[in-house]
Amino acid sequence: MSVRKTRKVEMGTYPKRNLAIGFAILMVLSSILVSHVAATDGGLNLPSTIVRIEVSDGTESYFNTELSEVPSGYDITNGTYLGWCVDVTAEMARSPATHAVKLYSSCNPSGELAGERWDMVNYILNHKQGSAEDIQQAIWYFVHMDSSYLPTSTVAWAIVNDTLANGNGFVPEYGQIIAVICYPMVLLPEPTDVQVSIIEVTNTVIPEFPSFLILPLFMTATLLAVLMYRRKHM
Repeated sequence: MSVRKTRKVEMGTYPKRNLAIGFAILMVLSSILVSHVAATDGGLNLPSTIVRIEVSDGTESYFNTELSEVPSGYDITNGTYLGWCVDVTAEMARSPATHAVKLYSSCNPSGELAGERWDMVNYILNHKQGSAEDIQQAIWYFVHMDSSYLPTSTVAWAIVNDTLANGNGFVPEYGQIIAVICYPMVLLPEPTDVQVSIIEVTNTVIPEFPSFLILPLFMTATLLAVLMYRRKHM
């Protein structure tokens, strides 16, 4: 008699345990879905306010670009970044001069910036070869702000050809480099000839959860919960 009661109690614990496991799985899946659906902007968190840059000639890059007046809580901070020129039509005054700019992700540019080949630029920055000058010439080939430009370096042409073969549609993944555009906002009496430039920023955006998996996962979690509930009440 005691054996039967013990067995009955043990058998009764399994549906409860399975129901708890099913509920836990449902909660985990739901939290994953909510978090990934919420992160649908696909871009860096950049300030909408004007910030300032101060540039000097670099060795690892065309510019050493120092940012200042950056508010806290964004994917960039006050500090020095590797910078590149994307406008051969103007000359930007070097440090100690500072320039007012707005920042835009090259993955989601606006206005006149949207027509440039930022996919190619991002490919170059993530597949570097040669010197800073070679890289700069290759960047100018693809983004030159209404001015024709042809590289003079053999290595730069090798970068261009590699990018033409492999860079079309390139989007930086998590942990790779995204070009952030520093677009001049002229505040008088500042000079009007300020170059459009870019800085290198590491992509910290978590990849968006594949949308085609959302419905199957939700249906699976719901079915599991229903089965556990029905089993409990059988």
